[in-house]
Amino acid sequence: MVNKKSKLLEYSEIVRCGACHSNSLTVIHDFGEVPLAGYFPKPDEVLIPLLPMKLLQCLNCTLHQISPDISDRYLFEDYRYVSSIGMQSHFDELASWFKLSQEPRPDSRIVEFGCNDGPLLSSLTKLGFNPVGIDPASNIVQIARGKGLNVVNDFFGLDALERYPELQNVDFIFSSNSFAHITDIFEIADAVSRALAPNGRFIVEVQSLVELLRTSAFDFIYHEHKYYYTIESISNLLEQFGLTLIHCSIITTHGGSYRLVFEKALTQINSVILEKMRSDEQHFLASNGIGHAIEKYLNELEKMDAYLGEVYRQGKRIIAFGASGRANMLLGNLPVARKILKFVIDESPERISRMMAQNGLPVVGFNGIDPKEYDVVVVLAWNYVREIIAKWNNSESLFVVPLPTFKVIQDQSHTN
Repeated sequence: MVNKKSKLLEYSEIVRCGACHSNSLTVIHDFGEVPLAGYFPKPDEVLIPLLPMKLLQCLNCTLHQISPDISDRYLFEDYRYVSSIGMQSHFDELASWFKLSQEPRPDSRIVEFGCNDGPLLSSLTKLGFNPVGIDPASNIVQIARGKGLNVVNDFFGLDALERYPELQNVDFIFSSNSFAHITDIFEIADAVSRALAPNGRFIVEVQSLVELLRTSAFDFIYHEHKYYYTIESISNLLEQFGLTLIHCSIITTHGGSYRLVFEKALTQINSVILEKMRSDEQHFLASNGIGHAIEKYLNELEKMDAYLGEVYRQGKRIIAFGASGRANMLLGNLPVARKILKFVIDESPERISRMMAQNGLPVVGFNGIDPKEYDVVVVLAWNYVREIIAKWNNSESLFVVPLPTFKVIQDQSHTN
């Protein structure tokens, strides 16, 4: 138990594949004991222990998945990630791309599951559509409804299709960075197919395992991200339910993601695109590819931790920016940083006044910080380094960036 007001932390070892139900699973890497990334306790809560984490691969359908599995209800009914913070411009672009490329009718029935506080729903609404969202996090759904958005507070799945007519006979279903978060992905794929009208389309953005390997962004691997897809593995899953891949592209979000379109129709796969993507994946997913990438990731963090210890001994004033799930994972591999840092700053009201997962570092708001009081900024939210530097009002500060390779930025005009 976390405390008397908290839910029981439930988890179980994965013994069969979530996509094809095969028990032919092999361990790709054992990360040992790590913090629960999305866990940001209140100051009066007892910290939950570190949890084991292994990356597995199904030898039958190739899907990569995390063991043990943490229950969806524990993870997502009270969620601390607000996707409109830092991601609104991405969803504006997605909505515009959708209108131009998919040629929807003004009255097209559109659903997004895992809609969070509704940044995509807002973008679609501005373009004249009337989308419906569904999300299990009641605290986040309240924010979305406060914007006037139509959002169902529930888990998407076969049961939800029976309860909510607005989820039936849909022309387009979106899932943006939520398709990897659900335990029973087999049922969800079935529900997507059943919810779609004939010739309906499933537009999914999901983290690319191949791009993750390219960038060594293994702070993205944690319990809440239950699956790590390649084109082959996600196609294998969805083809079981009559959904055929008709579009594939790479986008920059979350260390590199796929934007995929599947159609509920007997559509011919674009073999040229598919073969190119599969060839690329086979190169990066060679037997020792993941092992080398994880080794590189840990080496970069070790270098960064040593550097922070050095500048601390020099009397530099150090602060960390970005209290995300990825920050919890990074700090889990930065023992020196955990001792040096007094708190982590963030801009999300869902995390401010809470604590980081492993050692209870307080999370404080950016607005109460004077940048001129700090010499070194540890950019835990390294994928937002440009934005953080732009808003940091101290040209003398050094910015320490862990990934894709450890670097220290001294001249704010150079962030590459």
